[in-house]
Amino acid sequence: MVQALACLAAVATAAAPTPVSLGAGPLPVEIAVEARTSTRASSPALGWRTRADGVAEGRGAGPGYEALVELLPAPGGARRLQATVHWLAPAEVERVALRLSWPGAARALGRDLAFGPLRSPRRTGRGTPLLVAAGRAVLAGGAGIAAAILEPVKGGVRATLLLDDADERPFSTYETCLEHLPAAEAERVPWAALEVRRAVRYAPRAAGATDEARATLYPAGEAFRPVVVERWPAGARAAVVLTDHADRTDPAALRAVLWGSSDPRAEGGVGAGLLGRGLKLTRTFFAHSRRGGALDDPEIQILAEELEASGSEVALHSATPERDDREAVREGLAAARPFRPATWVDHQPYTNCEALSSRGAGDAAPWGVRDLLEAVGVRWAWAAGDVDGRAGTRVVNLLGGDPAAPRPAIFPLPDDPRIWIFRSSMFHAPPQVLAAALSEAALAALERERGLFVAHTYLGPSPRTTRSEDQRARLVVVEEGGGLVLHPAVDRAFARLAAHVRAGRLASLAWAEAGDRLRALGDVEVVYRPDGAAEVVNRGADAIRALTVSLPAAGLDVALEGAALLGREDDDGSARLWFDLDAGERVVLRVSDGLVPVALLPFR
Repeated sequence: MVQALACLAAVATAAAPTPVSLGAGPLPVEIAVEARTSTRASSPALGWRTRADGVAEGRGAGPGYEALVELLPAPGGARRLQATVHWLAPAEVERVALRLSWPGAARALGRDLAFGPLRSPRRTGRGTPLLVAAGRAVLAGGAGIAAAILEPVKGGVRATLLLDDADERPFSTYETCLEHLPAAEAERVPWAALEVRRAVRYAPRAAGATDEARATLYPAGEAFRPVVVERWPAGARAAVVLTDHADRTDPAALRAVLWGSSDPRAEGGVGAGLLGRGLKLTRTFFAHSRRGGALDDPEIQILAEELEASGSEVALHSATPERDDREAVREGLAAARPFRPATWVDHQPYTNCEALSSRGAGDAAPWGVRDLLEAVGVRWAWAAGDVDGRAGTRVVNLLGGDPAAPRPAIFPLPDDPRIWIFRSSMFHAPPQVLAAALSEAALAALERERGLFVAHTYLGPSPRTTRSEDQRARLVVVEEGGGLVLHPAVDRAFARLAAHVRAGRLASLAWAEAGDRLRALGDVEVVYRPDGAAEVVNRGADAIRALTVSLPAAGLDVALEGAALLGREDDDGSARLWFDLDAGERVVLRVSDGLVPVALLPFR
């Protein structure tokens, strides 16, 4: 295997500007190829030619690969860029990238989905469209781009489009699978000391494999009105996902969390608990457990069915709480099949060797289980780690952080992209602390940032299932009238969440719903037309319901062709619209001021 880091770049310091025909005249773009392996670095130049069909193509070759960049003519003098890296031999890849540079003061889209001046380096990621305007050109991303690094440089802008990058798939595994947890002092396991992990930096490529990405360079005037594909449905600014782990589950406590009370008569009630307020939950369960509270418990089966009926998600927290070999996992997956779990959350990967973050990401006995998960339809797995874990109990925006640093919320498993990994942030504290963290200010900030909060919670334990005093202090249920009820402070916090959801500003989603949506958005492309309109195209295989787009057109008329308008809201100078976009379909947006058409991107 070749330990390779391949970069298909559009800028290298040694490269001379290449005039690219764009609109009314040439645009100087610097183009080169860069490649590095474990033994040496190479920077073969792209050899350019213009084909008979008018396509400008640049070809280059490095150790174990060939690179091709094509600049295809598009309407109005635009150029569609298509980049392909073709692997000639097996390789272990760390990065594949397309880099462009051209002159002009830059504006760009950030992870907060705000379009503004690019004054310092900025990094996007999955769920954030690539959109950069500078000088006479606008660069809009298409399929195949995992992330982008945007940098202002002297006299212009540099955009590095990452087809693959180890920093955008930070999968890691525990160095050791322990026989048992170390002895605890004062009822506290030294969890931090157990976090010894090995980063999986390289992703394999077989001979004949390709990496591909598309983008478009448009000739642009100054009055550019960007159309931004937003992340969440029906105009929601942000999303909250509660991923609740199965440890110490008590059916009575879980019922209290879902409906406000453990009294079975509370089922279906309105105005209490999560489900009673219309909020969703990704609830993990063991398939079997000697302590009860698993999917083979009749009381749990009833609650799992109620979760499904509410639009929530029934997921797996490993097969059992114990260390399981392949056959035990196979049996557990078969037992859970009626609930069609799409999400798998590792339980205690320090000792459970079958955890994907331990030894389970392979398919070899005794611990490899990846193929078993794929066979039953599991497509999401937890990263077995939390983002900003030292920042205390708070609402963490997984898409926020340092704008120049990588911040992937989702990424493919390096060895097999049929399973994708998602990240979360720890949200396990005494109920008053949890309630205070879910404040109006925190929810409003998440909405301003167009963010995603994935909470790692333990809502289902009760005093009956919990011995540790530290854990008892974190229980969200309290005893009342011979049963259990949700702690009043937590119930008020759920009420705040529900109010934001009812107002349309926040989406409450199950994980598979949120993750599938983020993945599907990678296949949505905005195509600007010379007549001033824009097309929103779904090039993927999945329909996207209530797709939200925003554009600076508050107070203007916005007409849709190809879909029914489901809703519109004008806010802060922008018009936000949502509509369904089926697989392979496109919707045309036209803006006008009365009878006067308004061009979204004036072509030069």
